[in-house]
Amino acid sequence: MGYHCPVCNKVSRTSADLVRHMMGRGDNVHRDWINAKGFNYAEMLASQFQSFGGEEYKRLAQVLENEPKVKVDD
Repeated sequence: MGYHCPVCNKVSRTSADLVRHMMGRGDNVHRDWINAKGFNYAEMLASQFQSFGGEEYKRLAQVLENEPKVKVDD
């Protein structure tokens, strides 16, 4: 099982790894996709520094898990 990045098709083993990839890239296309899903990239990044729970990352991981064509069988 893998998760394809909806922007660049990078494959990650878990949805949490895919979130880390998307947040870590930080380029405009990844930011735009995240923002289009109702999140605020800058606020998510700031919340990671302010708390250790990663609640925003978990919410984005759930969105990715439910997104068509992101979750694929190997």
